[in-house]
Amino acid sequence: MRLGLGIDTGGTYTDSVIYDFLEQKVIAGAKALTTRDNLATGIIESLRQLPGDIIKEVELVSLSTTLATNTCVEGKGGRGRLVLIGYDADLYRRLKGRYGLPDIKAVIMIEGGHNQQGQVVAEPDWAALEERIRETDDQTDAYGIVEYWGIRNSAFEQRAKDLIRKWTGKPVVCAHELSTEINTLRRAATTLLNANLINLIDALLDAVKEGLGELGVSAPIMVVKGDGTLMSEAFAREHPVETLLSGPAASVVGGMKLTGCENALILDIGGTTSDLAQVKGGMTVLAEQGVDVGSWKTGTSAIRIKTIGLGGDSIISFDKNDSLTIGPRKAMPLSYLAWKYPAVKEELSKIEYENRWHTLPLGEFFCLTTRPEKAYELTEAEKAIVAALEKGPLSRQQLSEALDVSMFLLNTESLERAGFVIRGALTPSDIMHVTGDYLAWDREAALSAARIMAQRLNMTVDRLIEKVNEEIEHKLYRLIVEFLLSTNAGLQRLQTPDALALLNMSFSKSYEEIRIDISTSLPIIGIGAPTHVFIDKVASRLGTRGIIPPHAGIANAIGAVTGSIAAEEIVLVKPRYDRSGIIGYGCHASSDYFETEDYDEALEWAKSTALKRAEEQASAMGASNIAREVRIDINRYEDARVQLLMEVRVVARAVGSRLIYSCA
Repeated sequence: MRLGLGIDTGGTYTDSVIYDFLEQKVIAGAKALTTRDNLATGIIESLRQLPGDIIKEVELVSLSTTLATNTCVEGKGGRGRLVLIGYDADLYRRLKGRYGLPDIKAVIMIEGGHNQQGQVVAEPDWAALEERIRETDDQTDAYGIVEYWGIRNSAFEQRAKDLIRKWTGKPVVCAHELSTEINTLRRAATTLLNANLINLIDALLDAVKEGLGELGVSAPIMVVKGDGTLMSEAFAREHPVETLLSGPAASVVGGMKLTGCENALILDIGGTTSDLAQVKGGMTVLAEQGVDVGSWKTGTSAIRIKTIGLGGDSIISFDKNDSLTIGPRKAMPLSYLAWKYPAVKEELSKIEYENRWHTLPLGEFFCLTTRPEKAYELTEAEKAIVAALEKGPLSRQQLSEALDVSMFLLNTESLERAGFVIRGALTPSDIMHVTGDYLAWDREAALSAARIMAQRLNMTVDRLIEKVNEEIEHKLYRLIVEFLLSTNAGLQRLQTPDALALLNMSFSKSYEEIRIDISTSLPIIGIGAPTHVFIDKVASRLGTRGIIPPHAGIANAIGAVTGSIAAEEIVLVKPRYDRSGIIGYGCHASSDYFETEDYDEALEWAKSTALKRAEEQASAMGASNIAREVRIDINRYEDARVQLLMEVRVVARAVGSRLIYSCA
């Protein structure tokens, strides 16, 4: 056996799997709740459930992580400092908010740089840079360097990196090492976010390595990138921004690996969200622009994905019109809460028996997850809530009575947002316990919670289950339809509210006079624990087939450990014209620049540099047995009077296996 360990940290659960590379099969798998305040805790808890004697034989560990995505969404991160060379201050002030960038006062700006052709306009004032660096260094953890035209010539970015490392000894990353995005503010956002993440990814990887060591695992660690490929631990520590959408990317790779499908939609129904992506020709379909997460708009390459707030742990409740609602907020399933705290089951039985009518959902509970370290930052009401929950979860009514306040005045929102308190509520996971589709925790508690909700909505439990499943199927159907529309430029005009409302009528087949049908030729691969309940019905409505692979519940972790390593380098050959025609060529690689008057020499330099750089990057990410390929795209402008060479784009790709594959 040649064993690998795959780990995926999702929004709700952390999955782990031991995989045999030679037999290409799963040896063991496990799940644990994701611990948002410290991802390493949930990872180690998941690993402890795996067979202790087998895990010690693991030769490779691969991790997909939500750390970068969570940091963006929650507006957290380290103290990164952005250094901008040759930027226009007014342009930055006017547009920074669109990209999640900070106030200009927090940025170091110096003049100088190159022009669009990669030629030097002015040498930056390095003395002024040193002065600004020393003024702010005690408030900075890492630096990100971006030159306005650094994608045409990266020499000044590299010079600034060398100097700042010499002056500070701290981590420094340049924009040309992260992105070829031409949008200068996207590149700046990518680089600053990377600087913000460096210390956080270091802490996570250090904690995971320590936990693995305690379990007797000393294997090298790989990390999943947002495009589904892998990178080495060392590369990930310098380029943590590459892990944006790492988890969803792992699910796509897992779906392909488990089914062998090279053209399909991948629907991942998790605990918090449902994510939809596409594979075409055995490759993940990537976003045309960079990743947008939270307020950040980056130039980082990652899968094209559409996400909705619908998962196994979405809250089932009702609105002011007593209509059933599902999500987007999540909660701890009451079947789990009662399994962990038996008193919850007793309180649910009491609520069901009393059958009180209220405008608020009485079957919701509140549980203290972490005691705030700085209690002085809480209001007096919040301190009282924390104190009341220290002995265990309380229902809405129990908590309001303990605080002697009306249930309408009970405010746990800020404590929930901070992660100190989690809500327990009826969820699709509970409904699956009632129907017997998923039986991990306390089914009787789930049934009691379902009866409470059915009583409140004046329906039977069977009707409640039917309506919940219909609503989930409709949401998934709409997710797929909107995704397919957005991937086709000719159909994007149908994404207006009125057009979407009409198209979504196709979900219902009950209209006699008119029928609207939407179908796709792509099969839908369902992964995630709840997927088997919904995938066939949703696929049927779209005229296709649903595929549920073996080990669908831990496909993300399988994808994490079975991905390949790939690197790409793009070199542009741009002609320079005067009135007589072409007078020379500028060749722009990510970290090199070359000028010549000869086209053949320019093209040869571009091919050899692209191939070399792609192979070097793949090797740096931990690849062996590297295969290389190069593609040349020539862009010309032609009309009846003139033919102009605009640009030659040389794209080299290097793909390799993990080092474990090269072992005899």
